[in-house]
Amino acid sequence: MDFSNHQNRLVRMEDVSDEYINYIHQTTIEDQWYPSFHIAPPHGLLNDPNGLCQIEGTYHIFYQWFPLGPVHGLKHWRHLTTKDFIHFDDYGCAMYPDDSYDLHGCYSGMVFKEGKQCHVYYTGIDQDDKANVCYGLLKQDKIDKQGVIVSLDKKITSDNFRDPCVFKKQDTYWMLVGGESVNGIGILPVYHGDTFHTFTYQGNLNLQNHNFGYMLECPNYFEQDGKGILFFSPQGIKSSNHYDYQNVFSVTYGIGDPIQNDLNFNAQTYYEMDKGFDFYAPQIFKDESGRYILFGWLGNSKCIYPSDKNNWAHMLTIPREIIVDGDRLVQEPLEELKSLRDEERQIDTCMSLKQAAFELELEVNDYFKIEILESKENYISFEMNEKDYILDRSHMTFMYNEKYGTRRYAKRLIKENQKIRIFVDHSSIEIFADEGKTVFTSRFYLNDIKQMKVVNAKGKYWSLKSIEIENC
Repeated sequence: MDFSNHQNRLVRMEDVSDEYINYIHQTTIEDQWYPSFHIAPPHGLLNDPNGLCQIEGTYHIFYQWFPLGPVHGLKHWRHLTTKDFIHFDDYGCAMYPDDSYDLHGCYSGMVFKEGKQCHVYYTGIDQDDKANVCYGLLKQDKIDKQGVIVSLDKKITSDNFRDPCVFKKQDTYWMLVGGESVNGIGILPVYHGDTFHTFTYQGNLNLQNHNFGYMLECPNYFEQDGKGILFFSPQGIKSSNHYDYQNVFSVTYGIGDPIQNDLNFNAQTYYEMDKGFDFYAPQIFKDESGRYILFGWLGNSKCIYPSDKNNWAHMLTIPREIIVDGDRLVQEPLEELKSLRDEERQIDTCMSLKQAAFELELEVNDYFKIEILESKENYISFEMNEKDYILDRSHMTFMYNEKYGTRRYAKRLIKENQKIRIFVDHSSIEIFADEGKTVFTSRFYLNDIKQMKVVNAKGKYWSLKSIEIENC
């Protein structure tokens, strides 16, 4: 299907043949770069994680999905459940763009649990391409849509208005929405409600004169131990150094006093949540044991990937537990993922690799370097020197998106010994350094992963089994 003709991005699943769906599914799952332990689409494009929650022991994971190709087209919500993050049930499409208020797409949103009810809030793009906040109820494996609860107001924002985040303080329901002001400034409009589906505009969250570009997407907010934690995805930030905001879009967070009725949020410092090439639109939720768990979109919205030719695009990150430490967030791979570990080996300076899905736990001190190789000419590397971390993909077999650079840098926070964990899954790498305060998430493309070289580090290697996804 030719998606350079943008009209084709509004084609609906029922208007294409089963033969076409079977074809794009087959090319997807046969792709050498398709992951084994990440959630990825069976075909088409995945982007934002949505509606994350746990209900009576079962985790529910939704994601935005365009089924027909590796482009941003008519968005649906696809639905998976799991009890252990290893075995998943895939219920297929849980929300279709089939009402007048979301006819041009069911975009980002979340689930707010209250008692036995699971309220769904999402962005619906109507037949006139107007964005509104829509509401529904999660009922088993489907979402019962109810309609629009907050309409786009051109006195408050431009057409850029999306991604509701709902929480409750005392007896009041709060909602943050991502937006762009009528003056082209990134804002977070705030709404209050006495019930879960009646909201009134209160003003914009005051971020204390921090400049975050022209648009703020995907706000998330929660409170823990007397602190308010806010993160969002700003668009239009520029940086004069090579450490910060090098991607087309990034994710930033701040920790301050809880938001009150004066709508002030007083975080003194904001940090990028991820220093890699491919991390966006994360969403967090609190599970029934009290953990805060996060998934992100492991992808980039302004990039054509080498794997796009096989009719799929993007995946979700591995699930991560989020812990507040002072004014920093710590990201830790979820404990359940250790069940994927298979063959264990000690790290050696030069190791042959039998498969492209593995985990490393490295003990490092001063300088160290790791290279993941197809050949001596084609590889990616990650290194740590006295002050910096450097992820380098300038020697990949398949280069792409070079206008945003081929290296990513982060300042080193821990100067003494530490452990660094690395997860590799065919065409993705996730690196956890500084005890989880510095994270790099990226795609990379080698024709074949055959070898690994390690300088000045010791530790363990595990081959990783695949997650199991069963269609329901």
